[in-house]
Amino acid sequence: MPEFEVICLANSRKLSGRCVAGLRTDGGGWIRPVSELEHGILTERHYQYVDGTECRPLDVLRIDVARPAPECHQPENWALSQKPWQLVCRPAVSQHRQLLAAHVVAGPTLLGSRFDRIPHATLRAAPAAASLALIEPRNLRWHVGTSLRGKTKVRALFELAGAKYDLTVTDPVWEQKLLSAPTKDELIPHRGRVWLTVSLGEPFSDTCCYKLVATVIELSAGS
Repeated sequence: MPEFEVICLANSRKLSGRCVAGLRTDGGGWIRPVSELEHGILTERHYQYVDGTECRPLDVLRIDVARPAPECHQPENWALSQKPWQLVCRPAVSQHRQLLAAHVVAGPTLLGSRFDRIPHATLRAAPAAASLALIEPRNLRWHVGTSLRGKTKVRALFELAGAKYDLTVTDPVWEQKLLSAPTKDELIPHRGRVWLTVSLGEPFSDTCCYKLVATVIELSAGS
């Protein structure tokens, strides 16, 4: 079975489990390992190492996969084998950072458009070329508010080459960080440089696939 060395760029909330994705160190591009469960969600037995710890953004890990499993909205999917993941190094070292920088999307379009969603019917007719992107946003601000269904949601508002975006955040670490902040229903400016991993989610009510901020990666001053 194929085995890939991957730089983890997302370990995000997905329904009742997680979604993990990253870039292959061999230059093969993005990979999103998926399980046999509904919507390919990952549970702890999938994204944890043998020592019981879970993979983190910028981990370099080794993943054994069974076969490609592309969907019209997620062409990067690969079905997992039963072999546990292996941590290679933490965090990614300098040569890996150069690979990551080369994959940063400049914009203004993001995953094919400037909108926050893509109709599922559009994707069924013409499958997405990509469902994952690494970006460095400008004027990043956070918003903690309540959805129309009464659920508390964290959103990221930012600009990419002049285009404005307003996307839901599914990074569990940043969700908790912002939900515990005293400020609510106000825009919270972000200080410092970050990369965001943006992912195209599962079809919502089978009508649209929404773009999501899957992971926030803070960059050091020298990055």
